[in-house]
Amino acid sequence: MPKVSVNAPKTPVTEDSNGLAAATLPNVCKMPGPPAPFVPTPLPNIGKSGTSPKNYSKSVTIEGKKVAIRGATFGSMGDVASKGTGGGVVSSNVEGPTSFVGPGSMDVKIEGKNVQLLGDPMLNNCGPSGSPANAATMMGLIQANGLVTTVTGEEPCPLCGEKHGALAETDEEGSGTRPDASALASKLKSMLVEKKHGLTTMLGVVHCKCGTRKYADHSSTTLSEFHGVVKGLGGEWDAPKSELSLDDINDKKDKAKIAKANEASTASTTRVRENLLNRCHDSDQVLEVKMRWAMATHLSDTSYQNRNKKPTPAAAYPPGFCAAQKVLVFVWDSKAYPGALTEQWFSKSESPTLAPIEFRNAAGEKKTERFDHGKSVPPCKTCSSIVPLMLCPGKGQEEQCPHTQG
Repeated sequence: MPKVSVNAPKTPVTEDSNGLAAATLPNVCKMPGPPAPFVPTPLPNIGKSGTSPKNYSKSVTIEGKKVAIRGATFGSMGDVASKGTGGGVVSSNVEGPTSFVGPGSMDVKIEGKNVQLLGDPMLNNCGPSGSPANAATMMGLIQANGLVTTVTGEEPCPLCGEKHGALAETDEEGSGTRPDASALASKLKSMLVEKKHGLTTMLGVVHCKCGTRKYADHSSTTLSEFHGVVKGLGGEWDAPKSELSLDDINDKKDKAKIAKANEASTASTTRVRENLLNRCHDSDQVLEVKMRWAMATHLSDTSYQNRNKKPTPAAAYPPGFCAAQKVLVFVWDSKAYPGALTEQWFSKSESPTLAPIEFRNAAGEKKTERFDHGKSVPPCKTCSSIVPLMLCPGKGQEEQCPHTQG
């Protein structure tokens, strides 16, 4: 294990660093059926920095060992039971290479390339060429200025293979998705006080690419009162309409209202999934969406089963439930393209998030923390899997809005 630090207390990855990268998104592989021809099954995959290192430093060593620099990969250890039926659903591999997603040190270079650090996000079980990845060790990022990046844009799109850039929040003077989310929260709280209702939810605010439209939604099932609050913020704002009210979700005795709420919840989740599938251009993209949805469902189920453990594991909510996914679908339905996103935690009682969120800080360190009312929140594990799909306009398609300025 090297004793050298880079951007202390970070440690560089070398052949001898014993670095491990366990896939945080399930490594879904083709296990033998029945039913035929295979059963998609999440299997473990762990990258090991000392196994089959490639593109490490050539002339510079740390304590006699070659150093992982930008473009480096190393081997992995996985379950080979699926090899006969094709291995990873996406990569067709079982112990494929592990590659770095994170940029590594921005100011320490070896042979002209950034030094990769222990804890950098990774892509696991890639194909023989290093892509596509079958699973990933990635999460949202909180920058040094405190702004949240939901998708870094450093990795190729899982659907078309192109790069669509980052999706992050903005905090410009007098504008930006962060202050707009706070303005929405203030109006929402005033409405709840007036109606004498409580509400705990995640707010999602998106500015379109051209900056002329603002869209909002919240986690779980959209409420009719929320639409009214959003429209009251100005003509450039919009939110999905809903027939479900605060009275409907707060009445735990009226069977008709309970059924109405359950039906609306199912419809909301289905809407997100169908939107993703309808924008696919070929069978490979359809398979990718279905596999990511299955991965997210697995993560959510595991998170729910372990919710009472101490310490509480990082949150992974049901796919289609989160504010980010819902508001992005609304953006697409409105024929716009997302340019910036803020998810902000809202609790009328000002309690923190129900579960901690896993993210990377500006130093690249993995953190798992709860967030207070009014704070911007990185994506949960489910959104880390689903949201990158929602930025794809299609291969070769322009990422633009139809709106005109003025």
